[in-house]
Amino acid sequence: MNYNLKDILKNLKIVVVSKEDNIDKKEIDILNLFFKDIIIINSAERALKRFVSLRPDVIICDIELPQMNGIEFCKIIKKINNKIPIIISSRKSKKKHLYEMIRLQIVDFIKKPIKAEEFIFILNETAKYILNGGDISIKLSNGYIYSYKSKTIKKDNSKEIKLTKNEYRLLELLLGNKEKTLTKEEIFQHLWADEDITCSAFKSLVSRLRNKIGKDSIKNKFGIGYQLD
Repeated sequence: MNYNLKDILKNLKIVVVSKEDNIDKKEIDILNLFFKDIIIINSAERALKRFVSLRPDVIICDIELPQMNGIEFCKIIKKINNKIPIIISSRKSKKKHLYEMIRLQIVDFIKKPIKAEEFIFILNETAKYILNGGDISIKLSNGYIYSYKSKTIKKDNSKEIKLTKNEYRLLELLLGNKEKTLTKEEIFQHLWADEDITCSAFKSLVSRLRNKIGKDSIKNKFGIGYQLD
């Protein structure tokens, strides 16, 4: 894999379904490092009502919830979207619900209070699950939609356009660093660490990618570097 697993999650939205008194500050701090948007909902019923409008990419759900428990909630969610990655959490042992979690194809289980290293490992596993089994799509600011799985770009109902290896590697690098401007040297190091590449070849790559994802989508800050709009 040519980019950090964390880069995959940086552009995604996660919904945490948990009672207020069951949310660990450490958990939220770690999620802030990984995800673009974090939405906390305190009951399964509220989460179900908002699921369609929120369109989360990942869900973390406590088993112990008021009224509907986390397992029943996940059964309903999987009927709506069977590819969405779900992490189950609980302060109790997972043994009682192990069979149901296997049937639901839960990404993983984490016991609370969480351990940072274990939680980070599970989030990385979630990123692998998304890349290997899901079809996570990212909407760019100009309305174009990029699919991490198929490596294609499209807008609205237009035909999907396939990106070349270097085109999608450059786009994914820019997506993973949307908040910063990447120097040409940083991009060269990421894409061609062991190869010699000419400036004209790089400019040609940027031009081809712009033609596919929108001419104003990649900003060239003179003397500094490149950034996705």
